[in-house]
Amino acid sequence: MPKYIAKQSLGHFRPGQEITGLEAKQLQALLASGAIEEYQEPQAPKADSTAAELASLEAEIAELKANEEILIAGKDKSDAEVAELQKKVEGLEKSLATSEAALKKATAEAKKATTDK
Repeated sequence: MPKYIAKQSLGHFRPGQEITGLEAKQLQALLASGAIEEYQEPQAPKADSTAAELASLEAEIAELKANEEILIAGKDKSDAEVAELQKKVEGLEKSLATSEAALKKATAEAKKATTDK
């Protein structure tokens, strides 16, 4: 026979107490009104998924750290390439400046040579 628990005060029954000594008609009426509910055995708590979730998060963290190391290595390589290219640009700029100075000097000498004749 099912057990019933009071959801609210009913006569000498207090909320949470088991209802005993009532006829089936009375129990059905109280169930319909919501004053009582059928007792259900407490269910064993479901397996705590916290451990599984924690393991999943730890795996994700490890993956993110590995990706971070890859990105850092790529950034370091890119920084080295940028520095190398900047040195080449500086060298080319110096070479260009030297070439421009030589060209101006040659142009000035050519003008002077043509005006002297």
